[in-house]
Amino acid sequence: MRVVAGAPPGLLEAINKMRSEARARYGEPLIEVGPAGNSLRATVALPSQEEELRRLSGEFWPGAAVHILVLATRRARLALYPDAGPLDVWRRPRQGSADRGELTTQLLPGDPPAGLLAVRPGRYLVRAPGDALGWVLQTARFRLGPSPTPDAGGDGLVGGPSWDPGVVLKTALGLLGREYVWGGTGGPGVDCSGLSWRAYLAAGVLLPRNSRAQRRVGAKVRLADLQQADLICAVYRGPKRTSHVALGLGPDEVIHACSEWHQVRREPLADFRARYQVLTVRRLPGALPSGR
Repeated sequence: MRVVAGAPPGLLEAINKMRSEARARYGEPLIEVGPAGNSLRATVALPSQEEELRRLSGEFWPGAAVHILVLATRRARLALYPDAGPLDVWRRPRQGSADRGELTTQLLPGDPPAGLLAVRPGRYLVRAPGDALGWVLQTARFRLGPSPTPDAGGDGLVGGPSWDPGVVLKTALGLLGREYVWGGTGGPGVDCSGLSWRAYLAAGVLLPRNSRAQRRVGAKVRLADLQQADLICAVYRGPKRTSHVALGLGPDEVIHACSEWHQVRREPLADFRARYQVLTVRRLPGALPSGR
């Protein structure tokens, strides 16, 4: 990081801490700050980094002008399209074939593409559908192409005026018994938010890619009014309080990718609630009536 001329030492220390935290999580700092006189100019990857930089600037350098470019909110001109198999998006750049790394998400052929944000030696920084940020190795199987326009799907896919709960449930049930894989979306395996993401994508609706963000979609409804395809957002009752999401199969049954059982399973709602604390139930608008 180049020194920002005139910036207070406290601000520089705070920025260096942000960069260290991002490097530990993503393998790169994802924050570039350059000399800019009596102003702070930076390029960051995440909206949360922009928010934190603005907060720090106001605290340590209130008189400075702040100019920040956020890569993840820009519309990508190029996109990576999955080709002939799952396209893995990694939290950190993998160091070699023996490094299993941590998957952020996976894309399958036919899925909306990942927008290209930045190029680094041997890898691409991408924003995958559902706002999942991560790295794709240049050795992965994909094709580069123009990013789709918002009204043609891809990054702009949010669903039409209506969607079919039957398609959501059919897709989820088709993954029954599939292995639990952190970051998976239905290729070799699937995780909890990957199951709901995949099931809704089949019905033309793009959900956020993680369980915490899925808590904010649609409208809140009572658990007692649970319907098919409702999102049941919860936390595990164990010591780690892991965030979780399941799909309602009806008023008394759910389907979910269960890390404890290492697979996708369906079970009575009562059994699910014995292991998970339900935080909210979310219902997306536009569901077609059953038997239409």
